[in-house]
Amino acid sequence: MLRNECGRSRWPVGAAVGKLAVILAVLTTASWAPGAPKKDTEQVKDQQFTQIYSHTYDEVFQAAQETIERMGMFVTDKDKDKGTISGNGEYHYVSGLGPGRLTLTFNIVIETVSAKAETRVTINEKHKGHALGWEKAFKKDFLSELQKMLATYH
Repeated sequence: MLRNECGRSRWPVGAAVGKLAVILAVLTTASWAPGAPKKDTEQVKDQQFTQIYSHTYDEVFQAAQETIERMGMFVTDKDKDKGTISGNGEYHYVSGLGPGRLTLTFNIVIETVSAKAETRVTINEKHKGHALGWEKAFKKDFLSELQKMLATYH
């Protein structure tokens, strides 16, 4: 074991310095820390995701409903004339810390882009509490699953 000039082991000093460095790093990067940069959490919660699909309006509207149900969510309101679908449910995910769930509500807007078979889907979700980025994963998963569902239509 290495010893300093006073005859003490250097390991406790190194461990203490290492712990202090970790604590300082956490405090400067944590969103709740006094010196950390602040984010507008409402902006993150209201962030929209949009995708354009080469399918008809009717196909996309039907596929969106089926996708919601396949993801274990519930449609609470739909209006085909306005192109809106609303719903809620729990989004289940797995992270490095293990499984988790995010309770959320969402609104989907479906609109025709052009005379060709092009339809835009915009999803907006709201959740309670901290989601650590999983709200983005939900939106991306929904749009990806919608694409898979639409692939079965041709």
